[in-house]
Amino acid sequence: MKNRLEILKERFLNASTEREREAIDLEIRKLAVAPDFSESMVEMARESADEAEELLVRKRLEEVLPMISISYIARTYFHKSRQWFYQKLNGNTVNGKPARFTPEEIETLNFALKDMSRKISVI
Repeated sequence: MKNRLEILKERFLNASTEREREAIDLEIRKLAVAPDFSESMVEMARESADEAEELLVRKRLEEVLPMISISYIARTYFHKSRQWFYQKLNGNTVNGKPARFTPEEIETLNFALKDMSRKISVI
Protein backbone atom coordinates (compact mmCIF):
# COMPACT_ATOMS: atom_id res chain seq x y z
CA MET A 1 0.00 0.00 0.00
CA LYS A 2 2.75 2.44 0.96
CA ASN A 3 4.56 1.93 -2.34
CA ARG A 4 1.33 2.55 -4.25
CA LEU A 5 0.71 5.75 -2.28
CA GLU A 6 4.27 6.95 -2.86
CA ILE A 7 3.83 6.43 -6.60
CA LEU A 8 0.58 8.39 -6.51
CA LYS A 9 2.25 11.13 -4.48
CA GLU A 10 5.03 11.44 -7.07
CA ARG A 11 2.50 11.49 -9.89
CA PHE A 12 0.53 14.19 -8.08
CA LEU A 13 3.61 16.33 -7.52
CA ASN A 14 4.63 15.98 -11.16
CA ALA A 15 1.14 16.45 -12.60
CA SER A 16 0.97 19.36 -14.99
CA THR A 17 -2.80 19.80 -15.17
CA GLU A 18 -5.64 20.03 -12.71
CA ARG A 19 -7.34 17.16 -14.52
CA GLU A 20 -4.38 14.86 -13.78
CA ARG A 21 -4.46 15.87 -10.10
CA GLU A 22 -8.18 15.15 -9.88
CA ALA A 23 -7.69 11.69 -11.41
CA ILE A 24 -4.93 10.91 -8.90
CA ASP A 25 -7.08 12.23 -6.06
CA LEU A 26 -9.85 9.85 -7.15
CA GLU A 27 -7.40 6.91 -7.09
CA ILE A 28 -6.32 7.85 -3.57
CA ARG A 29 -9.93 8.10 -2.40
CA LYS A 30 -10.57 4.58 -3.71
CA LEU A 31 -7.57 3.29 -1.76
CA ALA A 32 -8.72 5.04 1.42
CA VAL A 33 -11.09 2.19 2.26
CA ALA A 34 -8.26 -0.36 2.41
CA PRO A 35 -7.39 -1.54 5.94
CA ASP A 36 -3.70 -0.59 5.71
CA PHE A 37 -4.33 2.83 4.17
CA SER A 38 -4.19 4.73 7.48
CA GLU A 39 -1.02 2.98 8.63
CA SER A 40 0.68 3.76 5.33
CA MET A 41 -0.35 7.40 5.47
CA VAL A 42 0.92 7.76 9.05
CA GLU A 43 4.24 6.17 8.09
CA MET A 44 4.59 8.50 5.12
CA ALA A 45 3.78 11.49 7.34
CA ARG A 46 6.48 10.44 9.81
CA GLU A 47 9.00 10.11 7.00
CA SER A 48 8.07 13.58 5.73
CA ALA A 49 8.52 14.99 9.23
CA ASP A 50 11.95 13.32 9.49
CA GLU A 51 12.97 14.79 6.14
CA ALA A 52 11.78 18.23 7.24
CA GLU A 53 13.82 17.92 10.44
CA GLU A 54 16.91 17.06 8.41
CA LEU A 55 16.39 20.10 6.22
CA LEU A 56 16.05 22.25 9.32
CA VAL A 57 19.33 20.91 10.73
CA ARG A 58 21.13 21.66 7.49
CA LYS A 59 19.56 25.12 7.23
CA ARG A 60 20.45 25.97 10.83
CA LEU A 61 24.06 24.91 10.29
CA GLU A 62 24.39 26.59 6.89
CA GLU A 63 25.82 29.82 8.27
CA VAL A 64 27.96 28.13 10.94
CA LEU A 65 29.58 25.36 8.87
CA PRO A 66 32.21 27.57 7.19
CA MET A 67 33.36 28.75 10.63
CA ILE A 68 33.87 25.38 12.30
CA SER A 69 35.88 22.23 11.76
CA ILE A 70 33.56 19.40 10.82
CA SER A 71 36.47 17.01 11.16
CA TYR A 72 36.94 18.10 14.77
CA ILE A 73 33.24 17.70 15.61
CA ALA A 74 32.97 14.32 13.89
CA ARG A 75 36.12 12.97 15.53
CA THR A 76 35.76 14.49 19.00
CA TYR A 77 32.06 14.21 19.68
CA PHE A 78 30.94 11.34 17.43
CA HIS A 79 34.17 9.32 17.07
CA LYS A 80 33.46 9.19 13.34
CA SER A 81 34.95 10.60 10.15
CA ARG A 82 34.22 13.90 8.46
CA GLN A 83 32.70 11.92 5.57
CA TRP A 84 30.27 10.21 7.96
CA PHE A 85 29.13 13.60 9.26
CA TYR A 86 28.61 15.02 5.76
CA GLN A 87 26.71 11.90 4.66
CA LYS A 88 24.28 12.46 7.53
CA LEU A 89 24.08 16.21 6.97
CA ASN A 90 23.44 15.88 3.24
CA GLY A 91 21.16 12.86 3.47
CA ASN A 92 23.35 10.83 1.13
CA THR A 93 22.19 7.34 0.25
CA VAL A 94 24.15 4.78 2.26
CA ASN A 95 23.34 1.07 1.93
CA GLY A 96 20.26 1.97 -0.09
CA LYS A 97 18.79 4.35 2.52
CA PRO A 98 19.21 8.07 3.09
CA ALA A 99 21.62 8.73 5.95
CA ARG A 100 20.05 10.84 8.68
CA PHE A 101 20.99 12.04 12.12
CA THR A 102 19.19 10.10 14.84
CA PRO A 103 17.58 12.09 17.66
CA GLU A 104 20.52 11.10 19.86
CA GLU A 105 22.99 12.36 17.25
CA ILE A 106 21.11 15.66 17.04
CA GLU A 107 21.49 15.96 20.83
CA THR A 108 25.21 15.19 20.51
CA LEU A 109 25.59 17.81 17.79
CA ASN A 110 23.75 20.36 19.89
CA PHE A 111 26.01 19.53 22.84
CA ALA A 112 29.10 19.80 20.62
CA LEU A 113 28.18 23.26 19.39
CA LYS A 114 27.35 24.48 22.88
CA ASP A 115 30.54 22.94 24.29
CA MET A 116 32.65 24.58 21.58
CA SER A 117 30.89 27.89 22.18
CA ARG A 118 31.62 27.63 25.89
CA LYS A 119 35.28 26.85 25.25
CA ILE A 120 35.66 29.73 22.81
CA SER A 121 33.90 32.25 25.05
CA VAL A 122 36.41 31.64 27.86
CA ILE A 123 39.19 33.16 25.80
